[in-house]
Amino acid sequence: MSDETKIIQKAALGSDTTQIGEQNNYYGMTAEEASNLAIKLFMDNFPRLQEEAKKIAKERAEELCKNIVDKLKKQGKTNFSEFSDPDIQYILNKSHQEYARFGTQTLHDLLSDLIVNRINYDNDYYMKILLDEAVEIVKSLSEVHLNYLSLIFLCKEIRMNSINSIDLLKEHCEYICSKMPITNGIESSVPFLYMLRLLTISLGNADEVYAKRYNLDIGKVKEILPLAMNSIPGDYSLTPVGIIIAIINIHNKTNLNLDFKIWIKSV
Repeated sequence: MSDETKIIQKAALGSDTTQIGEQNNYYGMTAEEASNLAIKLFMDNFPRLQEEAKKIAKERAEELCKNIVDKLKKQGKTNFSEFSDPDIQYILNKSHQEYARFGTQTLHDLLSDLIVNRINYDNDYYMKILLDEAVEIVKSLSEVHLNYLSLIFLCKEIRMNSINSIDLLKEHCEYICSKMPITNGIESSVPFLYMLRLLTISLGNADEVYAKRYNLDIGKVKEILPLAMNSIPGDYSLTPVGIIIAIINIHNKTNLNLDFKIWIKSV
């Protein structure tokens, strides 16, 4: 936004000439302006579609953009100038394209959270790269893949201060498995997740990890762990991108409130 300023220039005795200059007093970009810019960018760059498909794609782009802007507004954001940054525009357009193609609620929730964090961490080069990669990857992940990543993270990385007995550990594990169910034999997904660079080497089976973490008998721990937790392979943990995706999935499906920056080591 800018103000227009008139400049009076004296030309000769008894005469004036008037020039219109422009004084650029920028006030930032409003939420509405940011949304309109993002939608236009998407529609201008998405492949040409039949009328009905084009209508659905535009509706999905508007839905995702509204959700992103609403979340930023809830955080107290009033200036949306980042939406005019080519770097933000690229990854925002990428998220719009993926949601327009697949249209699932899970993908909608993941992408909106990833873009909100991408904007919030715009000055952190390492986090920007990780979040960009996460946006590229999430479209390839099923509900089971997402839940599996979250279970691995919760098993390998999180210590709950409230847990001090077998019964409380059993309650915790049953809760997270009920919120993020996986199918039997999920170990077959390990090569796929490893191919996407979401897994890294980290020794320790779930029963060993929990027994050591909470100072509990390993035999009793193994008895009470849900099948999903017992199926977690001991030789894998998550990469930084895997951690980001896992925690966002946890946020969307449980009452656990985690900040993924705590587990991401800057380089």
